[in-house]
Amino acid sequence: MKIRSMFEKIDDVIATAALSLIIVIIASNVFFRFVLSQPLTWSEEVSLALFVWLTFIGVSAVMKRNEHVGIDYFIRKLPKEWFQFIQWVRWGVLTLVTSVVFIYWGFLLMINTHWKVTPVLGIDFKLIYVAIPLGGVLALYHLLTVAIKRDKSWFMQEEGAVQDDDSSHR
Repeated sequence: MKIRSMFEKIDDVIATAALSLIIVIIASNVFFRFVLSQPLTWSEEVSLALFVWLTFIGVSAVMKRNEHVGIDYFIRKLPKEWFQFIQWVRWGVLTLVTSVVFIYWGFLLMINTHWKVTPVLGIDFKLIYVAIPLGGVLALYHLLTVAIKRDKSWFMQEEGAVQDDDSSHR
């Protein structure tokens, strides 16, 4: 149960920490550059690495709450059965395919850049790119959790909204 609880929260914690650190680092660099005339040479490098982590771990964090941005104006005009089918394809099939692609290609990217380091700090690119397959694993975990629970409402709701009735259709 504790492992499950950890998997439920880890993407939120990592994404929040990455965003917070990006803000602090960039604000610090602005202060050091314009007030002290001593820019932080490493700030861009670390911010970019954290942004990679924020992006790929953030995919999982928003996916588990069904909050991805989507344009669904025409989809909502369809009959309920078509709407449900398209939502199932969007969230079920596309999330599965995307997760597997992240895991496979992210792992290959990690392997193929084992010799590469960042120019200023010498950070191994594997430490940056591990976020890609990790984000895929976490997204796949959330998708499988929903599928095992057979929580069809998760697949059928609109982005970022909890549906109480069918008023959003048609």
